[in-house]
Amino acid sequence: MPQVILLDDIKAVGSLTENNKKMAVVLLNYSPGGTGQYLYIAVVDKESGNLKNIATQFVGDRFRVKDLKIMNKKIILDVIQPGKNDSACCPGDVVQHVWYLDSNNQLIEEPNTRKIVRLTPDILSNTEWRLESWRYGDPVSAENDIRLRYINGHFTGSVACNNYTVTVKSEPRPGFINVLKQHTSVTEKQCNNPLAAEQQQRYLEQLGGVNQFTYFAGKLALSYQVNGQLGVMIFSKEPSSYNQ
Repeated sequence: MPQVILLDDIKAVGSLTENNKKMAVVLLNYSPGGTGQYLYIAVVDKESGNLKNIATQFVGDRFRVKDLKIMNKKIILDVIQPGKNDSACCPGDVVQHVWYLDSNNQLIEEPNTRKIVRLTPDILSNTEWRLESWRYGDPVSAENDIRLRYINGHFTGSVACNNYTVTVKSEPRPGFINVLKQHTSVTEKQCNNPLAAEQQQRYLEQLGGVNQFTYFAGKLALSYQVNGQLGVMIFSKEPSSYNQ
C-alpha cells in the first residue's frame, strides 16, 4: 500500500522569511508501493498554535540524506543521489540542493554551483560518530559509548575503555569499502564494565565485516557481514561535528 513516512530523526529549524519567524523543515518519504522511495522536503509554520504545512517540494527517488540545515534563510540539503552511471540501489554522487521560500510560499531551488563529488570514505573526515544501534532494532545501551572517526585511510575511535585503529581501503564502486581487520590495533586496558570485553569483541568483529557505507536521515550506516549474517550499524553525529 502507498504510504508517507516522516523521517523524524532529522529536521531543521530557522528563519526562511524577512520577518525572521522560525519555521521547521522536515523530510517525508513517499513509497507508492513499488521500488520507488520518493523524498520530499516540507516547510511547517505555526499558526494560532497549530502546525501548518505551507510548502512541499519533491527532491528525488532513493536519495540518501547526509545533512539538512537552514542558513541565511535558505534550506540546504546534502544528499547522496544516483550519478550518471549509478544504479538506483547504489547512489554515488554527493550533491547539495538549496531552496528559498518566495513570497507566495513556493520553494524555489537555486542552480547548483558546487562541484559534485563521489561517495568515498574521505567524505567522512572531520566528523565524529557515536554508535546508536548494533543493527536495526538492536540499540546500544545508554552506558556504552562507542565512537568512530575516519582519518587518512583508517577508522579510529574508542570502545569500552580502549582505543582502536583499523585500516580502510576504498573500492571502485561508490560507498563500498574494504576494512582490513588484520590491520587492527587496540589498546589493552582493563575496563570496569563487566560486559566491556564482550561489547568490544562484538563491535570490532562487526566493524571488521563492514563492506559498505552510506547515510540515512543524517546518520551514518555501515553495512557488515559476519558469519554469513548481514546487518547495518547506525551511528549518530556528535553535536561537536554539526558545523564541520
